[in-house]
Amino acid sequence: MQAAFLTNIWILGILTIMFGNTTVDLNLFWRIIGISVLFAVTFGLIYPYVWNYGTWMAPINIMVTTVANILCGFGAVYLLSKLMFNLIRPYWWEIILADLILHVLMFYIYRNYENKQLVKKLNQLK
Repeated sequence: MQAAFLTNIWILGILTIMFGNTTVDLNLFWRIIGISVLFAVTFGLIYPYVWNYGTWMAPINIMVTTVANILCGFGAVYLLSKLMFNLIRPYWWEIILADLILHVLMFYIYRNYENKQLVKKLNQLK
């Protein structure tokens, strides 16, 4: 709920800055709610579970979060603007590759940081 609400406010703020006082169709609000739900499921449910509670191997964690992120990203762009989706669709391969590389890097950086924190806690127990 918190992730959906904050995403909703974030998108409305960006659209207000970009488009100002233009008249909007009420369907836009439903699409914004759809985007908020996508972000809430991805970053409020899937990511916390995979990174904090999941016991899968590293490649599976990376693939699950990459697929969730790609589906959320493309889904959000499609809901916001079909024209924008058609502009980025030819670059889907590059987007997936960049997303995968960044997930691999962030996974190993996060695990390294988490391991250092655990070492500090264990050394304090001595």
